[in-house]
Amino acid sequence: MRLTISILLVFVLSIAAFGQQAGADFAIRLQNHYGSVNSITADFTQLKQSALFDAPLISKGLFYFESPDKIRWEQQEPSASYFVITKDQVIQYDGESVKKSSGLNMQMSIFRQFIMSTIDGSILSDKAFDKEYQSTNGKMYITLMPLDKRMAKRLQKIELKFDEKSLLLDQLKMFENADDFTEITFTDQKVNAEIPPAIFQ
Repeated sequence: MRLTISILLVFVLSIAAFGQQAGADFAIRLQNHYGSVNSITADFTQLKQSALFDAPLISKGLFYFESPDKIRWEQQEPSASYFVITKDQVIQYDGESVKKSSGLNMQMSIFRQFIMSTIDGSILSDKAFDKEYQSTNGKMYITLMPLDKRMAKRLQKIELKFDEKSLLLDQLKMFENADDFTEITFTDQKVNAEIPPAIFQ
């Protein structure tokens, strides 16, 4: 009986070690790949689930990224709004007026860094998170769990789904707790398509 348990334990640990190694290899591939990525455009669908809502809140729109540091998040449904983040400027449209500000506040700076590090995979080497990897049917599923106790009070975990062939992020899911989460799904993604300069102005 003890021998059987020992064999099973070695088998389980071997699978876990293999998964971690496959994840580490994937992270290297991802970061190497993004050295040649100049831009990404995509449609997105965002679903916000909360115990405070009677039903999930769903919004749709367009996402633009241009290397090294330009992001545009454009909501089209249920109402029109957008914001643009560059290295040192934020442009926001709330449906009525456009506001520009020099410099990034902490919230925008954190958002930009999070999006960019998620896209290029550098978040996978961030020591602030414990990581679990699972490769299934051509998709790499990655769970990031914050190690900092203060962060863990606001963010329980992050789940990422990458396409292992295209190396594009298909889905991002952030859990505040078991009941509250935000899920963003990207579709119709295009890499290195030309983006008009006006998009980021």
